[in-house]
Amino acid sequence: MELYMRYSNRVKEESERMNDLELDDLEMDEDEKYNRKLESGLYSLQLIAVILGHLWTSEHPKIKARIELLLKQQKLTKNDVKNVLQEYHDNIGDLDGPDEKEKVQAKIQRFITAL
Repeated sequence: MELYMRYSNRVKEESERMNDLELDDLEMDEDEKYNRKLESGLYSLQLIAVILGHLWTSEHPKIKARIELLLKQQKLTKNDVKNVLQEYHDNIGDLDGPDEKEKVQAKIQRFITAL
């Protein structure tokens, strides 16, 4: 959870910085914004969220309770993790082919649904 918070804060700071830049009429397309967020730690945050999804779907009540407790201690909800997973799901590339992309997206969607 410490890593989740560290990367979440980095991405949040970068998003706020980009929003401030937009006010100065600097135009950035969505791909460029996404790439800047990736550079600030979004990819690591997404992988941590995937790990949390794996743990959540393991069907161990103690693990679920611990994850909920840790989220609550950080003033986060499962929806915060879902949002990170959804962004990951929506931006999965097809470098390994369309079949592999669909398989990974299906797995991430299971995590999102379970949370």
